[in-house]
Amino acid sequence: METGEARHAQWCHYGTLARMQTSWTTSNPRRIFLVCPKLKSLFLVDKGSGEKGCRFFQWFDAKMCEHLKSLIPGLLWKIDRVEKENAKIRAKSKILGATMLLSWLVVFAMKMN
Repeated sequence: METGEARHAQWCHYGTLARMQTSWTTSNPRRIFLVCPKLKSLFLVDKGSGEKGCRFFQWFDAKMCEHLKSLIPGLLWKIDRVEKENAKIRAKSKILGATMLLSWLVVFAMKMN
């Protein structure tokens, strides 16, 4: 059985399997594209390595309508905010759990005396 990536395999101009990346720009949020795997970054070429890639670029998915483009950044911001709140709650939960354990140990120690 083929995976989704294998079914949509695309080779760059070097004959190497293109790499999938996700766009995080406001004009193309979360849009998938394919690039030459030797290209370190689409806009900033790593001058030290000499690997500039063949500049192969192809959108993998269909262009989004303007309504979705305007909705996605707000949704991503809300997800980020909820994840940060959850991290704070988990940290507080650990502190409360440790405090409760310590209090039970103190009560147990007092009863043993």
